[in-house]
Amino acid sequence: MKKIKQLLTIAILAFTFSNCGTSVKVTDAWKADNIITLKDAKLLVIGRSDDMISRQRFEQEIADKLRSNGIDATESYKKFPSLNHNVKHTEESIDEVVSIIKNEGFKGVVLTVLKDKTKEIVTSETGGYMSGGYYPSHYGGYYGGFGGYYGSVYSPYGYGYGGSYVPSETRTYTSETYSLETVIYNLDLEKGKQLVGVVSVDITDPKSASKVAPKYAEKVWKQFEK
Repeated sequence: MKKIKQLLTIAILAFTFSNCGTSVKVTDAWKADNIITLKDAKLLVIGRSDDMISRQRFEQEIADKLRSNGIDATESYKKFPSLNHNVKHTEESIDEVVSIIKNEGFKGVVLTVLKDKTKEIVTSETGGYMSGGYYPSHYGGYYGGFGGYYGSVYSPYGYGYGGSYVPSETRTYTSETYSLETVIYNLDLEKGKQLVGVVSVDITDPKSASKVAPKYAEKVWKQFEK
């Protein structure tokens, strides 16, 4: 019996610490009624990042998710490998990029950017309870047009019964949260009215781009398929 209680205690602690892993959470989302106009359009997927691996993974996962749902989507790193998205642009360079995209037949753009990164010291406490026993039951501004957004936003950076007591333990660790935003534009509309969708997502303590990108793409798609 004592060994069983010890195993239960270990299992509970393992479950608690496993919950301190990566979190992908939608914090805000909006879509226009006319987003349906892009259903049969050719879309360019852009990930704005200096880290080429991260850019490729996010573009690939989002494009794959769109393609799996019947949407014609292309990764920008494949179509325009020489374009550097993560820089400050002049009005002239913005117009040039937009012209290049439209001349290749793209009607819409799905752009993902890193908006913010925060770091905090977190102290968690586990234990201090009984285990193994019986528990009785009881949007506007620069968002308006793709060109304006593209040129202005870039990344600068209980008690139980009959159980055993679980001793209280604390640990301190550094937690990092990345705030990402995916915006969708219809380039056929006039400037100031091109925005048709926005999804804001917080990613806490990501292990790698390869692990978090599929979850991110799924979260984004779910907001637009509703």
